[in-house]
Amino acid sequence: MFDLLSENIGVKAMLLLVMWALQFGFTYIQMRRFYGRLKVVRQAGLTAVGKGGGQYRGRVYGVLTIDDKTKVIHAEKMSGWSNFSGLTPVPELIGLSLSDILDETRELPVSRKLTDAFRDAAAYLLDAKKKQTLPEADPGK
Repeated sequence: MFDLLSENIGVKAMLLLVMWALQFGFTYIQMRRFYGRLKVVRQAGLTAVGKGGGQYRGRVYGVLTIDDKTKVIHAEKMSGWSNFSGLTPVPELIGLSLSDILDETRELPVSRKLTDAFRDAAAYLLDAKKKQTLPEADPGK
């Protein structure tokens, strides 16, 4: 068996192709689960997804949903090294306001990468809230 692998480049290429296809398939399944869960979370209110970490430190995603008074009513995170990781609740952030999350002097009860992800999502939400409260410009003027 090992002689066949070491001597035949076609078998190696086919094996790499199969592994790449499996990776693609698992990523697709994870994406479908993530967006399916996001669809459910968005029904509760204005929602944003933030990203923290990096390519080499590992990436985490934070999902925040707020009510009309900019209080967090739903917080979830996705982190992990495998395609089997999914969104998990973060109850420590429920009830905080966007200004509490964006306050750099305040330490959130989550990791630094996750704090960055939630602050990223909070900044998106604050921007969206500002755009909602701006009066519509009259195109006729």
